[in-house]
Amino acid sequence: MTTPDNQQWEYAVDALRRSREVVVFTGAGISAESGIATFRDDDGFWRRFPPEEFANWSGLMKTAATQPRRFGDFLLAILEPIAHAEPNAGHQAIAELEQHVNVSIITQNIDGLHQSAGSTAVKEVHGTLFETVDLRTNRFRNLLSRDEVKQVVEDIRRAMTGSLAAARLMMAVSPLFGLDLKGGHRPNLVLFGDAMAEPAWSQSVEATKACDTFIAVGTSGEVFPAASLPFEAQSSGATVITVDPVESGTGFWLRGTAGEVLPRIVADAFGQAN
Repeated sequence: MTTPDNQQWEYAVDALRRSREVVVFTGAGISAESGIATFRDDDGFWRRFPPEEFANWSGLMKTAATQPRRFGDFLLAILEPIAHAEPNAGHQAIAELEQHVNVSIITQNIDGLHQSAGSTAVKEVHGTLFETVDLRTNRFRNLLSRDEVKQVVEDIRRAMTGSLAAARLMMAVSPLFGLDLKGGHRPNLVLFGDAMAEPAWSQSVEATKACDTFIAVGTSGEVFPAASLPFEAQSSGATVITVDPVESGTGFWLRGTAGEVLPRIVADAFGQAN
């Protein structure tokens, strides 16, 4: 376990203890502790699945139509870790924080782990894997459970091992992608070139401007416009705290992972969790 600098630590604890409105801004780093690899990991996710083919809706649908097995491989790489992930100590500490102070959670993650940990005030600015929307209107269509996503993963695996893989695959992914009597539907996700999810994004900007403490956890600082939020908080007068194993971001840096740092800072600020 890493040990944060004592002076930085005491300042962060005091700021959190005195806060009335807190924003916790999370990125892929917090979910990496639950087994969900970040897209920028050394395993080269985007080298395996180039963004021009897989990170925008037109490219993804073209790949599904012309290379169904490759489409299936991509879906397994995305869905399987999320389907089997569980909240870690970092998610649980954020949920605990809601018991002590008003908290707005802004997440770039699509995995639903904050909600699974018990958090309620979650703004998913890049959307969520667990909702589908209408292709034409972008309106909400359906909510999926984690068990239903697990079933989709199992169905995709079976579809790719037999004959008629393309037809079987389309059937397997139908809870997430497909056509039915109501029209077409897809996951409620923000891909490259899409506008940020609303009203989550507008609410996130408002919460950032109104908070007195802003905690950034496991964010790369490279994905805009979400990466602008810590600077927006700082310019609005908030104390900005960055939690990361590597020095990064703005404001005060607490060295360590979310699972190491967040339970400790919540306990030091408000006492041990019940």
